[in-house]
Amino acid sequence: MLQTIREHTQGWIAGAIISVIILTFALWGIHSYFVGGAANTNVAEVNGVEITKEQLAVTYERIRRQTQVQYGPNHPFTAKDELALKSRALQALIEIETLKQASYRQGFRIYDRQIDNYLQSMPEFQVDGQFSVERFQGILSSTMLSTGEFLDLIKTSLLIDQPRLGIMLTSFALPDETTYTISLVNQERDVAYVNIPLQSALSKLSAISPAQIKEYYEKHKSDFMTPEQVNIEYLQLSLNDLTAAIPSPEPVLKNFYNENINSYTQAMQWKIATVEIPETLPTPTQDELNQLKKKADNLVRQLKTNAKFDKLAHDFAAKITEYKWLTLNQVPPEAQKAVAQLTKPGQVSAPFKTAHGFMIVKAIAIQAPQIQSFESVKDKVKEAYVRQHAEEKLASLRDQLADLTYEHPDSLQLAAKELNLPIKTSELFSKDKPGKDISQNKKVRDAAFSNDVLNLQNNSDVIQVSPDTLIVLRVKSHVASTLLPLTSVSQQIEAKLKARQEEAGLADYAKDLRQKLLSGSDAEQLAKSLKLTWTQLGFIGRYSTKVDSAILDLAFRMANPANHQNHVAYDITRVPNGYAIVALKAVKQGSVSDTKQYSVFAEQMQDSEGVLEYELYKQSQAKSTKIKIQQTS
Repeated sequence: MLQTIREHTQGWIAGAIISVIILTFALWGIHSYFVGGAANTNVAEVNGVEITKEQLAVTYERIRRQTQVQYGPNHPFTAKDELALKSRALQALIEIETLKQASYRQGFRIYDRQIDNYLQSMPEFQVDGQFSVERFQGILSSTMLSTGEFLDLIKTSLLIDQPRLGIMLTSFALPDETTYTISLVNQERDVAYVNIPLQSALSKLSAISPAQIKEYYEKHKSDFMTPEQVNIEYLQLSLNDLTAAIPSPEPVLKNFYNENINSYTQAMQWKIATVEIPETLPTPTQDELNQLKKKADNLVRQLKTNAKFDKLAHDFAAKITEYKWLTLNQVPPEAQKAVAQLTKPGQVSAPFKTAHGFMIVKAIAIQAPQIQSFESVKDKVKEAYVRQHAEEKLASLRDQLADLTYEHPDSLQLAAKELNLPIKTSELFSKDKPGKDISQNKKVRDAAFSNDVLNLQNNSDVIQVSPDTLIVLRVKSHVASTLLPLTSVSQQIEAKLKARQEEAGLADYAKDLRQKLLSGSDAEQLAKSLKLTWTQLGFIGRYSTKVDSAILDLAFRMANPANHQNHVAYDITRVPNGYAIVALKAVKQGSVSDTKQYSVFAEQMQDSEGVLEYELYKQSQAKSTKIKIQQTS
């Protein structure tokens, strides 16, 4: 299987790993670990194993895209956000390498058969419930991974998972821990609150003076700068354009078909039935195993001379499972060796040991390997031929484009002439606000505003803007950032200062009322004198939907009021329409009504303990690992 996949997926492969495959592995961007060139500058070392700038860049880009999916495509990224994402990406790469090395040190290994089985089980690569090489090739062609890198990804994912699952599936929780958790999770609290609207503090606010507005303007001039803008000119190489220009005469396609005949050959298939004689004891003795083996041998002898397959299996208390047409790789792993030796319909295998007993396989029907005719796969042959040659042409043109634009960094004219490419132009855009054209790609904006391109006026490096598209750009025009006049932003500043004043005044007002309550003032009389009303919630749980989440969160963070002088605790919190004072009167510990609920809690506790233990395992491995970070931005 692994060799078959490699034979079907030769050529230049680039782009971004699709989200469905990422979710399949769910391993902190592990795919980025395998992408990067050896010549890149290193950003970190883990016990001497290097992590490159390219690996960091790819991981960062994936995390950034995930953030955009979460918060929306127009979510603004500040310099602080960018730095945090890069730091997160680097830590993910370091953690993956640390855990990988730890697994090897502890004797864990992953072999080709395990990788093969896992790959075949992935629904993303299946058609009608069976693994499809064509589907695999189609998906992988849109990713940044070669076939070898993708298989390495699976290997590392499974390798790291072995200690993780070993820790998490063997965790346990003691009865006292479960009981204590139930008392907290199902705890109920007697809560009341009073809302303090914004209007309560407005009478104490003063007008915003022109002097205050000007002072704010002078201190925050950077907030009132117009964005710096550029537009670019660029050369573009597109795989689609090259594909359209590749000639594909029929004699050439037939020759390509003959050279790659394995790709157009349907594998040998079997229709089989398996007969399993199960073990009767969880841990059978050697004598019982010997008896089972004799029973299986006897069944095979009778099957070879008697056509009543179902009846014989029933008489031997055996389990029959029938399978439709399967290739060898689709046969259950324990039966593959036996099936491979079946060459004629009706043939029966020798009995072999499985995890649950002894198994026998019978070939019901066999279909020999079939070569698909050229005419039936002509379109597929053409597509594969054209794409392969287009990829080779793109790789060659990429090198020429890189050389020409590097050797002549002050212009795109020579490269355009040599490669017969038009020079395209974008509209104006800023670093954080793209236009409606190629500037929507963040890599393009980052390159355009880099020091080398913007300030030194050089051509950019080759930029991969999509799986099949490359560009080189340079700045055509530059519009510098300018300071907006005070007159144009004074109303904006006044509104901001007014909002700050209102917020501070209301907070002080709420704090003053809380202090009076803590000092012993009667809660009902104080609220009545201020024309406020207490809302009595009674006993509520920590997941109640009867009240604003800010009030609920505060109520369950407050200390038990039993220790207070008045047996009532008070605190304040921000709510959408102002502030609220929360009163906590009593705490009632939680319980469960039946053993089923208790079991659910116990299982959740075990899962939580497993997560905690694995986190401690990761920390211990990181602590004993020599990590050298050379660059984090």
